[in-house]
Amino acid sequence: MFFEALTLSLGILVCLVLGANNASACFGTSVGAGFTKHSEAAGLAVLGVLLGVTLEGTKLSRTISGGVLTEAFPSLEPILVMMVTIVVLMTAATFFNLPLSLSEGFVGSAIGVGLGVGITVNWSFSLRVFASWVLTPLFSALAAAFVYKVVERATRAVKRILTLNYIYGKATLILSFYVAYVLGANTVGLVSGLYQPILERQISAFVFGAATALGIYFLSWRITESVGSGIISLSPSTALVAQFSGAFTVHIFTQFGLPVSITQAIIGGILGIGLAKKIAILNVGAVNKTVAGWTLAPILGTAISYVLVMLI
Repeated sequence: MFFEALTLSLGILVCLVLGANNASACFGTSVGAGFTKHSEAAGLAVLGVLLGVTLEGTKLSRTISGGVLTEAFPSLEPILVMMVTIVVLMTAATFFNLPLSLSEGFVGSAIGVGLGVGITVNWSFSLRVFASWVLTPLFSALAAAFVYKVVERATRAVKRILTLNYIYGKATLILSFYVAYVLGANTVGLVSGLYQPILERQISAFVFGAATALGIYFLSWRITESVGSGIISLSPSTALVAQFSGAFTVHIFTQFGLPVSITQAIIGGILGIGLAKKIAILNVGAVNKTVAGWTLAPILGTAISYVLVMLI
């Protein structure tokens, strides 16, 4: 009973942090630009993440057991090890200010647990997952470059600034819902699937969807403001294009049951817009730091979870 409560608590904690951190991806730039209020965008994002995990979360429910690993976990301890690993990774990423992909961390920790417990790793499926991580920012960049050209022509046709701002405001609200919906369907669906051995599917989806929603609504205020202000050098139209392209990319991979990072996809979208605008200036330091975080997440996840299994 104690292990169940601890494992469940860690999962809820992870989803709270997931919601708080990914709120900036949902509506950070738009709130920072003043096109919508935090409460309005967060309210729609809450609805989006709950619907996403409820309607499409099952597509990621077998990513770990039956996907990366060929068998179900023999007991609750491996799930607990995975959640402890993710908490350690989140803490380290916060301390070193590195971007972290929870999806990559989960897959890495699952491989480490599988190797430690003796569950066969499905390397064929795992390689498909690894390939999707590489393709995510590339696909998003191409999508963003195309969508940006379309949006640029459309905005030129609108002559009145007030009308344009009104359109941006409404588009922002719709996009906040969509990005959160995709977050719920992909990453939250992955977490929810882990707990189906101890929770029914509907209950698991609600518990972790609600935890993510609470993180979005109550814990994201300062994060959203800082991120929104930090990237406000992007114009509202380019920010919306990057968010849409990123969410659309993750939604596509969700249909194939592949866990990918919405943050990676949005960064890919930003790079795609830069290419479309023929901007040659690139913050190499920031790019290297981002790539380092993406690369280390699955490697450290594998190592930490394997060591923990050996110690239990």
